[in-house]
Amino acid sequence: MGPADKQSFRFDEINQAPEGAGIYAWYYRIEVSDKDIALCISSVESAQVTKRAEIVRDFLERRIFRYFKESPYTVQLSGQLKPKFSGQVANDTMVSSSLVSRLAEDPRRLEGIKQALLASIPLFSSPIYIGIAESLCSRLRQHKKLIEAFRQAEAISLPYFEEDNKSQEAYRDHCFAKEVTSLRQFNVSDLQVFVLPLSIDPKIRIDVENILNRIYFPLCGRN
Repeated sequence: MGPADKQSFRFDEINQAPEGAGIYAWYYRIEVSDKDIALCISSVESAQVTKRAEIVRDFLERRIFRYFKESPYTVQLSGQLKPKFSGQVANDTMVSSSLVSRLAEDPRRLEGIKQALLASIPLFSSPIYIGIAESLCSRLRQHKKLIEAFRQAEAISLPYFEEDNKSQEAYRDHCFAKEVTSLRQFNVSDLQVFVLPLSIDPKIRIDVENILNRIYFPLCGRN
């Protein structure tokens, strides 16, 4: 496969993306270091049996599941002649008890799990963002620019970007960059984008983007 056929790009490879129109999807590679796994295995094997599940559960939450928690929902409850309630409901990560039990009994299974997680992008993973572009390379460079800006100064406010870019697209780009860096704290070197060049009517690309967002439910919001 030559450079012109390349479909996926790491964060530092964005400039290699094609210039043509198309659709793109961001993914996050779960990178658990060998050192982290070795420390977890050592902790589990040296702990009392009653403490092993707790160590495993904490490891899974901290190193894997926390990146993929849904952002809180805003809810309102009301009833006829009843008080009204409103607020945010947080996602409760459901770590499988059977998974925890298996890993507490044999924590070295984590080594095989790591390899499978690395190989799962994108065949078995949910996208974190899906978008369309007239120029894939230019669009992805804009994403990268905003993400790097947030990494360098998380205090950048939304009006700063709205002042120069009043479009809805700029607003979504800003929100995506903020969620990647400030809220989910992704390691950007583990971000990966897949592109699908589409030489079709721009109006149809918008329709395709809309459908894909509702089929695959990207983690960082839907257009």
